[in-house]
Amino acid sequence: MKTLFKTFLVLGFILVAGALLLGWGVVHLLGDVPGVHLTVDGEEVILSGMGVADAFGAGLGLIIAFVVMCLVVPLVLLLGLGLPLLILGAVALVALAALAGVGAVVGSPLLLIGLVVWLLVRDKPRKTPRVPSAPAAPTMTSPGEPTLHA
Repeated sequence: MKTLFKTFLVLGFILVAGALLLGWGVVHLLGDVPGVHLTVDGEEVILSGMGVADAFGAGLGLIIAFVVMCLVVPLVLLLGLGLPLLILGAVALVALAALAGVGAVVGSPLLLIGLVVWLLVRDKPRKTPRVPSAPAAPTMTSPGEPTLHA
């Protein structure tokens, strides 16, 4: 499972890098073609004449968009979908516990009768007298090499 996740992660990074390269190529290579114009709000955007302040603003906008996509969207999905499902599961668990409690209270006389019947009917292990085993013969062992223990 870990290698599958790592494989998908690497493939995702490769796809993102490829999309960035293709986007950069489209903007810079097709930007000089006379028939291609990039217009935003009816104004033509010329990327080759972008100054330092414009490039800084565009980069800052990309960073903010990246943070929104990486932090805000997962949090919205987690809180918008995960939290209601968690609350629904907790409510179902409480309802199940309540039903089990009511069932225990209602069925307690039957459980008590069943316990008494089980205690009377069950097989009790019979205690058999232990037969003493013959004592083992002492064995003679020759002393090994002497050792020095502190």
